[in-house]
Formats: sequence, structure tokens, C-alpha cells
Amino acid sequence: MKLTAHSKGELAFSGLLLALGIFVVIEAALIPIPLASSNVGPRFMPHFAGGLLILAAGWTIIELFRGHSVAPEESELTDPTQRFNAVRVAILLASVIGFAVLLDPLGYLIAAPLAFFGLLLAFGARRWWAMALVSIVLPVLVYLFFAKTLGIYLPEGVFAGIL
Repeated sequence: MKLTAHSKGELAFSGLLLALGIFVVIEAALIPIPLASSNVGPRFMPHFAGGLLILAAGWTIIELFRGHSVAPEESELTDPTQRFNAVRVAILLASVIGFAVLLDPLGYLIAAPLAFFGLLLAFGARRWWAMALVSIVLPVLVYLFFAKTLGIYLPEGVFAGIL
């Protein structure tokens, strides 16, 4: 089978995803397991995510060598006539970087809603009440799922000792 320039790009991207999946699985195996960990433990999610990356990338590589390639779309979802919106990009970056900086000192239940609100704003959400509701409810549900169901505790920050 002859690879086209497009399928070579897909192959390179799939190879990077495969390498990332292998890296995640190897690094997850090095995570120390505390004595008080639950049945699931801190290695489960990284192993699961790394395994999914390996499976998806491997499947894609096999399909590419079998001659199945995704045809490029005629157009992107973006309008090339629109100009670059630096404000949206700045809000997006501030949300992601702010989350990383605020996660340990403030905790997940404060950093995540702030980040979600900023991301919703950057992606064009307009209803403030809905943005606030999603930004609060979704992180609380994620926190409860990880902490209460999986036994994986997210940073508590200012809530340390309360939760």
C-alpha cells in the first residue's frame, strides 16, 4: 500500500499517540501506592487512559496500513474570513494556566469552577446563569465521583479537613 501525504500525517500523529499511551502506562506503573489507598488506587485512571490511547492509536495505524484513510474535509468549522480573536485565546489560556496554578492552594472545588467558567466564556457561551450553574455542578459531580466512588481524592485546598 502506498501512503499519501495525508495518510503519512495520520500515521505520524497515530505514532505519537501510541508513544504517549506507552509513556503514560509506564509512568503510571511508577506511581507509589499509599497504604491507605482504596481497591482502585491512584494507578487505575492513568492505566485506563494510557490503555485507551494505545488501543485507539494501534487501531488507527492498522487501518491506515489496510488502506483506510480519512478523507480531508472540504472546509473546517471555522470561517477563514473571521479575524483572530486574541481575547478568546487569552481567556482560554488564563483559564487553563489559572487552574494549574490555583489547584493546590485553593483546591479542586474552587479552581475547577473558575476554569470551567472561563472555558465556557472563551468558547462563546452567553447565558451567565447557565455558565455559573454548569461551572459549579459539573466539578462537584466529578469530585464526588472520584472521592466517594473511586476513592481518589482531588486537592482539597481551603476545604482541607472539612470534606
